[in-house]
Amino acid sequence: MIIIQTTIDEDKKAKDLINLLLETNKIACGTFNKIQSSYIWKEELIEESELEICLYTRESLMHEVVDIVKQRHTYDLPKIIVIEPVYTLPEYEEWVKNSTT
Repeated sequence: MIIIQTTIDEDKKAKDLINLLLETNKIACGTFNKIQSSYIWKEELIEESELEICLYTRESLMHEVVDIVKQRHTYDLPKIIVIEPVYTLPEYEEWVKNSTT
């Protein structure tokens, strides 16, 4: 199991992305939380609220999910990272596997 993370600027976009991936069985679960981000972009300090999205899927679907996230993203340079957990409850990992195709 892997977790793919990205950030986005609107609740509706987060929900739409998660729902698309759920409806196509590319993820078993998607979560999002409000965060406060600070970074330098084009030589300017940016401080803004964003939503951090976590997408739970099987490793074999990584490229498909990343491609969908990239295609649907509105940022010039989206944060898209893949996290491989050190430990996952085996029953949860089995659920993720059985919920995705």
